[in-house]
Amino acid sequence: MKFATRMLVLVMVLSFAGFAFAVDLADDGKVDVFIPLTVVETTELDFGAVNDSDGTVTLDLLDAITVDASAIHAGGTTTSGVYTFSGSANQTIDLALAANNANGLNLSNFTTDLGGGTFPVVGESLDGAGDLACTIGADLTVVAATAATGANQSLNFTFTVNYN
Repeated sequence: MKFATRMLVLVMVLSFAGFAFAVDLADDGKVDVFIPLTVVETTELDFGAVNDSDGTVTLDLLDAITVDASAIHAGGTTTSGVYTFSGSANQTIDLALAANNANGLNLSNFTTDLGGGTFPVVGESLDGAGDLACTIGADLTVVAATAATGANQSLNFTFTVNYN
């Protein structure tokens, strides 16, 4: 009996020898490190000249006033806005655009040559150099009662750009 008991104890000790009461695990995680996004204005959005009268004009993506139902456009050079977004190569970004309307000169209905042609734009890809060009147009509504008169009135808007 002593031999059998000793063998049983030996088998039990050997079978528990493979189990540990504490364990260390060397592991790792991951993170994507992207270049910060930037935007540069290539061509300023410019509606040319408008009369100080109530009305709305539409500037398309090809530098042209396409709607002027109230006949307020008075000429001048019109240019669609062109902007370049830069970041990490071949990554996707989302774009939003919001007007900061003031002085009776109100922007709305922004259009773009990206995505479906309107904002927000979701999942646009930066190229192999990390760049993406974007052309914009918009509606400009003049509210004569509050419109600031004079040359070079500011039309302010804000791009919001994020990695997708």
